[in-house]
Amino acid sequence: MSYLSLQDISKHYPGKKKNALQDFSLTVEKGEFIAIVGPSGSGKSTLLNILTGFEAPTTGSVILADRNITKDAPKDRDMALVFQEYALFPHMTVAQNITFGMKIRKTAKKERQEKLDWVTKELGLTEVLDVLPKNLSGGQRQRVSLARAIVRDPKLFLMDEPLSNLDAKLRDQVGDLILTTHKKLQATTLFVTHSQEEAMSLADRIIVLNDGVIQQIGTPQAVYEKPKNRFVAEFIGRPAINMFSFTNLPPALQQQFLQEKDKLAAIRSEHIHIREEKHKESNQSDPVETGIVTEVRYYGGNSILQLDWQQTKLFVQTTQNPPALGATVLFTFDSQHLLFFDK
Repeated sequence: MSYLSLQDISKHYPGKKKNALQDFSLTVEKGEFIAIVGPSGSGKSTLLNILTGFEAPTTGSVILADRNITKDAPKDRDMALVFQEYALFPHMTVAQNITFGMKIRKTAKKERQEKLDWVTKELGLTEVLDVLPKNLSGGQRQRVSLARAIVRDPKLFLMDEPLSNLDAKLRDQVGDLILTTHKKLQATTLFVTHSQEEAMSLADRIIVLNDGVIQQIGTPQAVYEKPKNRFVAEFIGRPAINMFSFTNLPPALQQQFLQEKDKLAAIRSEHIHIREEKHKESNQSDPVETGIVTEVRYYGGNSILQLDWQQTKLFVQTTQNPPALGATVLFTFDSQHLLFFDK
């Protein structure tokens, strides 16, 4: 039996035409790390509020560890939250912030100290135990917020955009820390984010939400390589997936995929291959196309080219030396990775 089960959850707000959530169902196994990703207004915050008990679903139920908690008060749900804004008490030291919840729950003093010693050592906070939050860096504050959640030893961790206020370097560091901590504790975690990069790099499974409706549930690899619809294909992946008219495809590929003629064709940047001039007439399985380089983004190990091709912009990922702006390049589509979606 699943550890967490959300069964046919819907949420309707008075005065709104659409439900904020519609028929949301999900089962989570103990120890899983689930990322819930989607654009603003997709229903992520509503789902989080229903899980925490801050809002009640219009229909549906929430089962956690074999107990129906749909109508339980937030304090009775045994969940720990890690917020975007840290939510630390400014007048308390790091140690006091971490242990405050345990004091309220009347945890024995010896146990409080043992948990404090352990978690601050694990998260690298032992040198700042007597420091106030205002004197901490953003990364340290987020670690304190994480430590406070960990010492609760909850049934479920809920993380609401915990990396969004950090710069790129700290985002990577704290993301690694969250993943390491999750694996060490085998904690069941729901990680809410608008960033598909965070979801892809951290989660065991991803739930893609849009307009309150689940678009796809799957592993990061499955969601990236086999998106179920156009929204998922366009939302997941950077640079954005290339999408264009079926009639733009070379005639040979149109014949190969004739059954898809009424759909849009799509392909990711790494599945378009730059060819050298000397290979133009070689026995390539896929037809050679021509494009003009209009933009080059150099990332060290690879480059992202933007090509002008048949009045369409294509993103192409290459590990070769990037060509000059305005250069004409030859390329082929890897036909095995072509995708097709309803218009």
